[in-house]
Amino acid sequence: MSKKNILIFSIVGFIFVSVLGTLSHFFYEWSGENKLIGLFFPVNESVWEHLKLAIFPTFVFFVLGLVFLKHINFKVYFVWFFVVLITPMILILLFFYSYTSMLGYSIVVVDILIFFVSVFTAFLLGCIVLNLKEVKKGFFILSIVGIAMILIFYLTFTYFPPKISLFKDSTTNNYSV
Repeated sequence: MSKKNILIFSIVGFIFVSVLGTLSHFFYEWSGENKLIGLFFPVNESVWEHLKLAIFPTFVFFVLGLVFLKHINFKVYFVWFFVVLITPMILILLFFYSYTSMLGYSIVVVDILIFFVSVFTAFLLGCIVLNLKEVKKGFFILSIVGIAMILIFYLTFTYFPPKISLFKDSTTNNYSV
């Protein structure tokens, strides 16, 4: 892929994940609280569930990339996916807990900005990864394992969350649906 195509792919990815992520905040409610939809989209107002706003839209974009991209190095592409998947998770948690620990409360506008900045940063880092010609086998394996762990944790912890604050719904004080 040329540098221009990587940039276009990253811009489209940022827009796609931002729009689908924003809309997906409401998918569970709109579905009549369908449990299958709840596996992929937020089921409550916990921080953990809100990470799904970035995770599953990124997964969908990754699959679309597999379908439409030609001449892609699959090892590099899987490392790209892991980087773009994990970056918003880390940044959202870091920024959200940093500012709310200082203020003692959250501000919806700030939370939304954190989401967009985190997704933007992920696709910016993704540009760097996609410009690599090759990645070491260890990075590829780490990416595959990391992607699998993220998906397993999300599919499991939606309905069987640990009883810690990360999983606690801020509006109902419940830990699950």
